[in-house]
Parts: sequence; structure tokens; C-alpha cells
Amino acid sequence: MKNIRNYGIVTGRLTKDPAVYNNNDGSRKIRFTVAAQDHFTDGGGNRGSQFIPLEAFIPAKQTGNGPYDYLDCGDLVSCSYTVQNNNYKDKDGEMVYGLVLLVDSIALLESRTSKEARLAAKESAA
Repeated sequence: MKNIRNYGIVTGRLTKDPAVYNNNDGSRKIRFTVAAQDHFTDGGGNRGSQFIPLEAFIPAKQTGNGPYDYLDCGDLVSCSYTVQNNNYKDKDGEMVYGLVLLVDSIALLESRTSKEARLAAKESAA
């Protein structure tokens, strides 16, 4: 069961292709950013966006990167995440405080045909 005080959902489009980082133990970290529209408008009636940085962890025993192998810039996704501390001491012994939004699950919200049509339109416009 999820802790509702440490849980969130974001729906939006990827700002660029996910970046995969290999760890020494064979596990992988995947980082990507989702652009999510604000739920309010400004004085001019425009909706802004928030850019949410997310991370996913792939254990060493798992082959492939699961759904992350199918993600590209511009894909529409919905991710559930938990907030985790990313605190550590730097080389000078000073504490560095940070937070990580760790993906629990991801849903690809675009059909293959609509994704292919979007990518084809992007190529023809270039």
C-alpha cells in the first residue's frame, strides 16, 4: 500500500529522450523530465508548464529497461512516484541535501499509431 503523504502522479510529455546511467553493480538509473501543464491560467488566459525531473531504477538482474526502452521525446506518459532523500557528504565532508522523485509505475498514454503520426509530422516539418 502506498503512503499517500509521500506519493504523487504526474501526467505530461517527455522533454527529451530518457538518459540511462549504468551503475557498477549492473543496475541502471534512468532519468527523464516530464512537462506537465498547470491546472490554472495566468491573467492572459495562458497555461504554464512545470518540468518534473524523475528517476527510475532498474535492478541488475533485469534484462532490458522495460517500458523505458519505448520512450522518446514528446511521448505522453503518466508516472506515479515517491519522494526520497538524496542526501550525501561531498568530498569536503559537507552535507548536500536533495530530493529524488522515484518512479513507481509508468503508463504510456499514446497509441503506437498516434506516436508514429506525431513523429512523421515532426520529420516532415524539419
